[in-house]
Amino acid sequence: MRRLAHLLVLLPALATLECSSLSRNSTPYQDRVIAKQRNRAAVQMENGHFDAAVATLDSLTRSLPTDVDLFVLLGDAHRSAGHVDPAIKSYEQAIRLNYGTYEPHMKLGTLLMENGKTGRALTEFEVAVKFADRDVLARYNYGLALYELGRRDEALVQWGTAAEIEPTDVRVAEAIALGWSGLNDSTAAACFERARGLGADGGSFHNNYALVLERLGRGPEAELHFKAAIERAPDEKRDEYRRNLAVHYLRAGRNQEAALEFETLVTIAGGKWSDTVYLARARLALGQFDGAITTLEALALEVESGSIPRSSSRIDRMPPALDEALDILGMAWRGKGNRAKAVEYLKRAVALRPDDPAHLNNYGVVLAEDGMLAKARAQWDRVLEIDPANATARANLSAFGQ
Repeated sequence: MRRLAHLLVLLPALATLECSSLSRNSTPYQDRVIAKQRNRAAVQMENGHFDAAVATLDSLTRSLPTDVDLFVLLGDAHRSAGHVDPAIKSYEQAIRLNYGTYEPHMKLGTLLMENGKTGRALTEFEVAVKFADRDVLARYNYGLALYELGRRDEALVQWGTAAEIEPTDVRVAEAIALGWSGLNDSTAAACFERARGLGADGGSFHNNYALVLERLGRGPEAELHFKAAIERAPDEKRDEYRRNLAVHYLRAGRNQEAALEFETLVTIAGGKWSDTVYLARARLALGQFDGAITTLEALALEVESGSIPRSSSRIDRMPPALDEALDILGMAWRGKGNRAKAVEYLKRAVALRPDDPAHLNNYGVVLAEDGMLAKARAQWDRVLEIDPANATARANLSAFGQ
């Protein structure tokens, strides 16, 4: 359930236009007209009338086709209006006019990364850093692109340099903590604390810090940060953060609380696969066998048969897999006393993941309860081949005779 999301920091879409040069070889009257158009575009941008600003700036760029600032501002207007491709073209034109200008490289990189084109964005950020090597924002965004591409060590170098330039920048402090997460969680926790001291308090900060604390075994603190993440989350992130809290409860054996959270998620998020399976697991742990089966069986069978394709929006990319769902159903039917269904579901779970000790142990139990001791012992023997220290398999073999 771990998602290490972080926000790009953008250069502001500046509305001030007076620093652009007036047209060369123009009359005083033409200069006044151009200045008036610049002011109109500035007012339109300030008031959020971005389509109108696009029209004004587009007209200006035709009059002043070599004005770099105007093309940057046209890109800003297009971006603010949601016109991604025209914004990219505007920034690219500014770069063609003056390759050594820092701002259009940074803005183009940010826009590209926002739209999933991280590889291209990385190139632009690299150029931005080349032309503004002491700029904290350039180092920060360059680090984010590197991190997203799996180049964590290089990202930490960029963020470290940014921290040297501006030691109190909270964005950089939080990014460094993110970079250490999962690599050295003790270091990450210390970095998150430093970021908090500098003012970090957003939803992603609390969520990422909670994930680190959970891995460090600091459950009560993790819970507080998961809850803070939910409170501060933007709408598009709230379900993700609630899901992390629910999984935290599940891992801690707090099944009633986990079930309540997953019930909410199933209701508000459209019954996604992970929410449904985890809700069934919580209900199984609570001894609510009918509830576990009712929650999960229809969906699991549709996924298994392919009537709900893996590409469906309900099948999120997070665990658990189908074998875990079948294992849960097998144990739920065992709880209801239906050994035949229990054996069948667990057999299918083992077929999907034949080296999973939990599935093999559970399958052995239902086989033994159904009188198939030789087959049961074969499952536990297989567990001990995979994990010689597995206490559950040894206990089962002892209880049912080796």
